[in-house]
Amino acid sequence: MKLRISVKNLKEIADLLNTIVSEAKLTLKKDGVTIKAVDPAHVAMVSLEIPSGSFEVYDLDAEEDISLDIERLKSILKLASSGDVISITKEKDRLKFEMGTIVKTLSLLDNNTITTPRVPQVSSESYVVVAKYELEKGLKAAEDVSDSIRLTLTANDFRARSLSDTEESEMILSKELLKEIRCEESVKSSYPLDYLLKLVKSLSSTDSLKLSFKDDYPLTIEFEFGQPAKGSSDGYIKGIFLLAPRMEQ
Repeated sequence: MKLRISVKNLKEIADLLNTIVSEAKLTLKKDGVTIKAVDPAHVAMVSLEIPSGSFEVYDLDAEEDISLDIERLKSILKLASSGDVISITKEKDRLKFEMGTIVKTLSLLDNNTITTPRVPQVSSESYVVVAKYELEKGLKAAEDVSDSIRLTLTANDFRARSLSDTEESEMILSKELLKEIRCEESVKSSYPLDYLLKLVKSLSSTDSLKLSFKDDYPLTIEFEFGQPAKGSSDGYIKGIFLLAPRMEQ
């Protein structure tokens, strides 16, 4: 196995996974890598499709699963410069990372200790496509108000509201400020704010997010991020984030 990938792409993958897990299993296939992970509380789940075009070099002898400590991986990436490209090779039960003048090895975890979750087919006809920076502003505004946030979607706007005994915060994005909106009947649902904010902060190269939900139903967020390798026309990483609703009294 020989891989070469930019530090920016690998760091964003690691940051995203680390919002819900500290360990993850990667399935390496001929056409790219897939990762599915669920947090210990089974509140949030992420599914990533990392095409071979995201890598400068993607060379496999055979398809296989490898499991990593994501926090240890992040500590290795701190040693690299933002413009570096990292070479990754497998030597028995370890991965070797080469970046500039630095070489580091990381022991692999037992694949049997990490369960790959089944990603449920959660669908809703109501959705909104919003600029990432707008959503992040709304979530940050609510951060010191409450630990949950209520999302409301109508045919004319998208709102994110948090409420406490003493404070209130609300983001209101009219139809004109949204990239896309589809909603025939008003829908609303509440979600844990910390999961949402961590996700959005981790996606440094994402321009927009597609949020799908309905009344008191799981939230689905679809996104693309990363940069394709030189010469690749289809190297963007595709992700789906699922978040359970918070039932309010």
